[in-house]
Amino acid sequence: MLNDLLLDRIGDIEGRAILELGAGSGYFAPLMLRRFSGQTPARLVISDQAQALVDIARSTFGSVSAEYLVLDVQDALPFADGSFDLILATMLFNELPLGALRLAARECHRVLAPGGRLLATVVHPALVYGLAKRGALTDFGRGLFAMPSADGLRLPVARRSVEAYQTALSECGFTVTLDDVLPDEKTLHEKPGLKLARETPMALLCDCRRN
Repeated sequence: MLNDLLLDRIGDIEGRAILELGAGSGYFAPLMLRRFSGQTPARLVISDQAQALVDIARSTFGSVSAEYLVLDVQDALPFADGSFDLILATMLFNELPLGALRLAARECHRVLAPGGRLLATVVHPALVYGLAKRGALTDFGRGLFAMPSADGLRLPVARRSVEAYQTALSECGFTVTLDDVLPDEKTLHEKPGLKLARETPMALLCDCRRN
């Protein structure tokens, strides 16, 4: 569901320079290339901070036209100003302490060309609040908490408000539109451990335009 929403927002990829941050195993780029079959991006960079995940992305979902890089968004990005037209960051910014989020937002703004877009999703603050209220979060360190996932892993997440995301993204110059993403029936069935309520948003979609 969330992947489809992101793909709908992308619009097209023909001739665009695209950077994916926090790509994990690299599953999203092939979805994008299939959705926009016949279109060729000018550049496609797929990155994650973990070398092991970058290797998996290259070997399992590898595209001959893509670049695979180890990048940590808590550091300056190794790209010139205005290098990209689109940046994707799925469930990444919610794993960052506030200072790191602000740096990442500034760097995304810097490496985007005028008119470029950052499309980011984060775990919705309302869901994080609900998990905290039930005592389902544990201290992860650095001001972060660990939340349960469907596969039993503990995922780092920040406890911050929607307004905090809005401020961090807008203060570096983005025009930001935020949309709540409610769970569908499939998500409710697949993630019973989260005890999602239909009326509780599961994700926040941040559509950020560089003016």
